[in-house]
Amino acid sequence: MSFCLTNFVPVRMIEPVPQALTLELSAYGFAKSYCRSHGITDAESFGTIIHETRQKFEKFALSPSVIKRRQLVFFPRLSDISFSNGEFTVAEPEHEYMQLFDNYENLQAKDIKTRHSSYAKVADGCLKEMYGDAEEAPDDLIHVTCSGYLAPSPVERMVAGKEWFNTTVTHSYHMGCYGAFPAIKMAHGFLSSSQFAMTKPKDRVDIVHTEVLSVHRGIEELKAENIITMTLFADGFIKYSMVTEDYLRERGLRGLRILAFNEHLLPNSADDMTWVPGSTRFHMTLSVMVPVVIKQSVRPFVEQLLQRVGVDFEHDKHRLIFAIHPGGPKIVEHIQEALGLEPDQVAISNSVFTENGNMSSATVPHILKEILEEPSIPAGVRIVSLAFGPGLTITGLVAEKI
Repeated sequence: MSFCLTNFVPVRMIEPVPQALTLELSAYGFAKSYCRSHGITDAESFGTIIHETRQKFEKFALSPSVIKRRQLVFFPRLSDISFSNGEFTVAEPEHEYMQLFDNYENLQAKDIKTRHSSYAKVADGCLKEMYGDAEEAPDDLIHVTCSGYLAPSPVERMVAGKEWFNTTVTHSYHMGCYGAFPAIKMAHGFLSSSQFAMTKPKDRVDIVHTEVLSVHRGIEELKAENIITMTLFADGFIKYSMVTEDYLRERGLRGLRILAFNEHLLPNSADDMTWVPGSTRFHMTLSVMVPVVIKQSVRPFVEQLLQRVGVDFEHDKHRLIFAIHPGGPKIVEHIQEALGLEPDQVAISNSVFTENGNMSSATVPHILKEILEEPSIPAGVRIVSLAFGPGLTITGLVAEKI
């Protein structure tokens, strides 16, 4: 029995914000926060601080040439922003839960409990978009996120509210950018176990990603890593299904047949990427060694992964398409170089990053959606998906387009 990924449905909660605007307003916010905490009130000193802040952004921020726009739920709307006499004025948001600071004047950050409550509001709205008109309940529903944890979760509340009492909810949390892969393995396992009468018969498991990285925005420390993460990450929302191949063909759907998985930790890299709770938000650290460690490890990992499906990487690599999580602007480039790939083999990975930024665990599902819908990629093509996260963890799967 084969199992397939299908029915990728992304959701847009707000209009994406142009990257150029996010850089300018974020730099302004950092400067205002610095002046507030250091008691600086005169215009001349503020002018000096904002100039120095913009210089740091020019050095460390992801430019509009790399990322065009990002979906950021917790960022001022364009209609709420005005600029005159060298100063931004930002209107308070329509809903109180959208405000991450006491107000835009004092910029005092709200605590992590309050931000999680705000996350829940967004997740609730996202699930309503995904399942508002749904008549057929999935056998299982797996919720993936690294940006908000509540019990009961928004997914549990939604399932209970719809009286889908035969739907089992499972949570796959806090694995960051590779989070889709454990969830896909879970879904595959749930369907597999049902074939051996370990559970009731099943033919569909839904996977839902609600990544709201913007809820962890902070402007209290003007460090390089804060500038990078603030200008790299975006919010991402998508659902898709793991189904039996019979289910897929009976409904005339296109899909990706799962062929193989692999995952392991990389040596001497535990502190190169972290994602830990703080008093007001989650804090990320990203070492400059992350791309180096990945580049050193990716080729043997891919070779071993493909051996599981009888594919000789060096002989057959030109026939493959790659869905690589673009953790940053250099990750795909480093992997392309390490594996000796042509630009068209990683083009969709690059385009999804350019158009959306890094949506953490939701990114690879967006890439897989584009590969599935791309008419120039015919049925029968093998897709190698790769992602990386804290640990450092490298994970991958091989699928076939059908």
